[in-house]
Amino acid sequence: MRNRILEIVVLLIDYFREHQDHFMNVEDLSTTLKARGYTDSEISSAYSWLLERYDDAPERYFSDIPEFPTFNRVLSESERYVVSPEAHGFLLKLLNLAVIDNEQFETILERAGVVASLPLTLDQAKMIVSSVIFRDLEGIDRISMFDAESDFLSIIN
Repeated sequence: MRNRILEIVVLLIDYFREHQDHFMNVEDLSTTLKARGYTDSEISSAYSWLLERYDDAPERYFSDIPEFPTFNRVLSESERYVVSPEAHGFLLKLLNLAVIDNEQFETILERAGVVASLPLTLDQAKMIVSSVIFRDLEGIDRISMFDAESDFLSIIN
């Protein structure tokens, strides 16, 4: 569920960033998200997280998002071994959308190095990001996080 909430957060930030001059009302936006298969609970959690994080002033937050990123984090050689290009691209997008900050970015990379011995996939990155931004530190459970990937399990067992 946390991954789906993260997806909604990214969709909302992308939407607000692209439509700064005219926002759709929340009901219409929620209806659009429901049509994409998200539940009321997931949508509500995403809205709540955004409002809590930005002190109930999302219009101020979204107006401060730079049109173009000011920098891109370059991975070291060892980090490139640990993080797939898709996962790195996703992390850069979150960093540039200000969903995560530099410290959280580094925390995510650190956790990826600890829990993954193969290049971190996009789905694995989403799990780690979700645990970091939603502050669920106990959510990093290697078995539940990677149970769909039998090859990974055989390596860590």
